[in-house]
Order: sequence, then structure tokens, then C-alpha cells
Amino acid sequence: MRSLTRSRRYVSWTATAALSLATAGGLAFAAPAATAAVPAVEPLDCAVIVNQDTHVGFPTWRWADVRNDCGRRMNLSVQVSGWPDPECQYLAAAETKRFRWDSTGGPANYVWDCGG
Repeated sequence: MRSLTRSRRYVSWTATAALSLATAGGLAFAAPAATAAVPAVEPLDCAVIVNQDTHVGFPTWRWADVRNDCGRRMNLSVQVSGWPDPECQYLAAAETKRFRWDSTGGPANYVWDCGG
């Protein structure tokens, strides 16, 4: 009987230890090791907003036409204060594309390079 009790204690202890290690390991993965600094978005001089307004019939949506005068293919977006910037789009050299967003963010301020 003595060996049965001892083995049950051992199994109980190892199960508890394994659970504790798994929980601690899970928390270590969940917590960020360090906070990466987000680089400031700089306006591009070679890509310009050529026109912007609200959608006709949809006053809650805005748009801006952006022309790529950078001389090469670029991945661009427009910066909108108080609202997430529209999704980045690739524009070929001399190409113009329309960016859309909710108007509660206000007008587009400038064009920025998304990279890639």
C-alpha cells in the first residue's frame, strides 16, 4: 500500500508541475517581449492627391485620387486624420487610383509609401 500512495503522489506532482510549466510557457508567448517603435509616416513629394471629395449619394464616404509621379511602381496610401488610413494599393509610374474611406475621418492630408 505504501508504494501505491507514493506513486499517486508522484503522478499528481508531475501532472501539477507540467500544468504549471505549460501555463507559464503560454503566458511567456502571450506577453510581448519588447514594444517595437512604429516609424512615423512621412509624406511623399512625388505622389500627389489630384482630387478628393465625398461620394455622390453617400455623404458618409470620401475618396481621393492619387497620381504616382515617382517614376517607378509604388505601394501607396493616403493619410487620414482621426480614422484608419485606406488600404495600400500598388500604382505603376504615372498611374492614378482612387482611395476610399469613411468620411468621419475627414479629408486625405497626404500620400505615403507603404513599402514593398
